Amino acid sequence: MNINYGMEIVRATEIAALTAARIQGLGNRDDILNETRRAINKTLNRLMINARVVNDRFSNRDEIFKLPEMLGEGGPDMDLMIVALEAHRAAADGKNNATSYTIIAEEGTIRPVPNLRMSKIVVGPSVGEVIDINQSPATNVKRVARVLRKYTENVTVCILNRKRHQGMIHEVRSCGARIKLIEEGEISGCLAAINGEKADIYMGYGFAPEGTVAAAAIRCLGGYLEGKIAYENDSDRSEANKHGIYDLEKVFRVEDLIDSRNISFAATGVTDGEFLEGVRFTATGAVTNSFVARSKTRTYRNITTNHFFDYNPVF
Repeated sequence: MNINYGMEIVRATEIAALTAARIQGLGNRDDILNETRRAINKTLNRLMINARVVNDRFSNRDEIFKLPEMLGEGGPDMDLMIVALEAHRAAADGKNNATSYTIIAEEGTIRPVPNLRMSKIVVGPSVGEVIDINQSPATNVKRVARVLRKYTENVTVCILNRKRHQGMIHEVRSCGARIKLIEEGEISGCLAAINGEKADIYMGYGFAPEGTVAAAAIRCLGGYLEGKIAYENDSDRSEANKHGIYDLEKVFRVEDLIDSRNISFAATGVTDGEFLEGVRFTATGAVTNSFVARSKTRTYRNITTNHFFDYNPVF
């Protein structure tokens, strides 16, 4: 993959973000998700690639616009993972952490995963492989504090504010660590931990596909992830088997989710979040904030783009 596809796919995340921002806060969650998915699909379909779309979390929702199994106008065989609008509920309600993501990689290197709950711990490159998802939250916090040479009280843990996390939140607070609770946007929380500026650790239960996006970011930036799928019934276990997962105690790491060191990653903020600022509309158009990274060279770019509209938005 000699072409830097990151500069191609970021155009798609920008278009998706502009589309979502235009109807942000209007309250219709399905509408904002559908419009964003249509927009990113249209843009990515213009690329000179032959891409398999993997890990679409909404593929089984009849009311949601379906992404095609293949995208592109022809060219190299690739894998695409598209999160047209993470935290679509937040975007519809005008809240934080709504973001658009796309990953592109060599064919067969983004692992298909079941759309099941996955417990995750994510840290940045300055922490490394000291975490263990089979250990308690308090143990992991103390290990991170030791590596970062911080007091435990100065470690920040990012956690989704969910009822299922109440025990974890209580334990983290009991060991003295600081907590940053977010209402939506698990991927943004993971990226904040990888970046290390607003959080030192992300931990909690989300969905397995979000773990793949975090793994892609780690391939580009460094860091460490462990994930473990939660199986609630026989149907979940059967779904895992369909995806080639037979060890139900398996701990997933980056290489299990992204089997390539040659990928590109793009993200554009819709609303302000832990990792990116959202879209700002101006008198002449809009301003977007994006992030593009390439694992092959370990380069990344923070891109501020000024979009000028004539009389109607051009997205």
